[in-house]
Amino acid sequence: MFAVLVLTITLFFAVMVIPMQKKAFDQIMFTQAETVSRSIVQASSDALISKDYGFIVEHNVEVLKDNASIYYVLISPKKSTKIFITQKSWHMLDHLDEELQALEGEHINHNILTYDIFSHVYHFVFPIKFSGIEWGWLHIGFSTDNYKQSIDHMYYQIFYIIGFSFLTIMLVGYFFARWISLPVSQISQLATQVAGGDFSVHSTIQRSDEIGVLSDSFNRMVDELSRSKQQLQNYNKELEAQVLKRTHELAELNANLDIRIKEEVAKSKQQEALLIHQSRSAAMGEMIGAIAHQWRQPLNALSLVQQNIRLRFEINKLDAEFINTSMEKSDRLIQKMSSTIDDFRNFFKPNKHIEPFNIKQMIQSTSDLLEAQLKHHGITVSLSCENNYIFNGLEGEFSQVMLNLINNAKDVLIDRKPVSPTIEISVKKDDNHKIVIIVKDNGGGIPDSIIEKIYDPYFTTKAEGKGTGIGLYMSKMIIENNMGGTLCAFNDEQGANFVITVTGGDTK
Repeated sequence: MFAVLVLTITLFFAVMVIPMQKKAFDQIMFTQAETVSRSIVQASSDALISKDYGFIVEHNVEVLKDNASIYYVLISPKKSTKIFITQKSWHMLDHLDEELQALEGEHINHNILTYDIFSHVYHFVFPIKFSGIEWGWLHIGFSTDNYKQSIDHMYYQIFYIIGFSFLTIMLVGYFFARWISLPVSQISQLATQVAGGDFSVHSTIQRSDEIGVLSDSFNRMVDELSRSKQQLQNYNKELEAQVLKRTHELAELNANLDIRIKEEVAKSKQQEALLIHQSRSAAMGEMIGAIAHQWRQPLNALSLVQQNIRLRFEINKLDAEFINTSMEKSDRLIQKMSSTIDDFRNFFKPNKHIEPFNIKQMIQSTSDLLEAQLKHHGITVSLSCENNYIFNGLEGEFSQVMLNLINNAKDVLIDRKPVSPTIEISVKKDDNHKIVIIVKDNGGGIPDSIIEKIYDPYFTTKAEGKGTGIGLYMSKMIIENNMGGTLCAFNDEQGANFVITVTGGDTK
């Protein structure tokens, strides 16, 4: 695409230059013709006045012999016979063709025409005046071969320049794009594997730029996720053993039942905390993939800016204005990439304080984190919110719920491939003044055989290694236990509808 852009600019430059070059060649022809005409008139002035045709013919024959590019000379007095002289002969004319008569006037005139046996002649007409009296006109026919050769040579040069530029840009652009996109693609693929539950992968990219920093951060995250997964598995085994042991002791410790129940509730909360941690860790794996997608476009745009600077430098067109423009564009692209990282950090920032937040802005920010992945798969997301509702709660946990619901809808649409994959999000208040958030897709819906099981922990319909089975379980727990709301699902003709209902909220 960049090569096509460069080719277009070069062609535009050629279109601008060719008329200027043609005008320059025409000016050279004009100057040459005017110089020769003035020389002939000056040398033959006495002979013209005295009508010494012998001298006129003899002088102009010598002029024609010394200038092979002149085809003929035509002396056209106002009131006498015209003299037509070529390099091989001369003769008298009683009258001129109408085409030549049309060129005779008070001022110098010229045109490309065919006269006598000569075709494509640069015909130059020079008025002859003596002491302010118009005596007649001098017609000279010049060859246009050199003019045509110069034009053809100019076309060939432009063609060679365009071809060489196109091939060079294609080659350089290809290798530079691979240098940028390959590591991003590798990290994206690894992030997809991590999101599917495979924590054994690591990035082998070692670079000193932002890609290298991202690679190191990715490896540290994978290690942390792997340790968390191992801890959770060990804890589950220990918990199973403890449950068996407590079951046997339950009959013997009936008197201390209340104390035992409290102990189990506390341990259950610990397990719940680990489940939340695992859910957020899996979400981080998916978000790494989202960052990789979000960075592709600005990285490619930065590549184009660098190529433009190099091209300008090669053609000696690099000026301060272009440098400033390029730097401003680069700054905007870098700011966009930095903003993506900030959004990622804000999404996973620990926040355990209940505080007011704008539901519409929260949903929009969450959807923006997945924008690149959704566009990559042709999925359209629409948000309809009647008002800017303000809700008091844990914004981070609410964002995680919305991320889980949008991600689940995205995965279903990718798997089932409807004609126009769409995710519709609507926010409104019902008759009881409760805020209702509906996340709807057109992926065909949830099978009736499993719709009652979708909130069970570790229940998933995805292929092995691609889902943890705790997303909806954690979402329901966050909404119903932490926010006092409800989360339910139903099918309509197009697909699944997930409905979140919470109490409260002011309109801003």
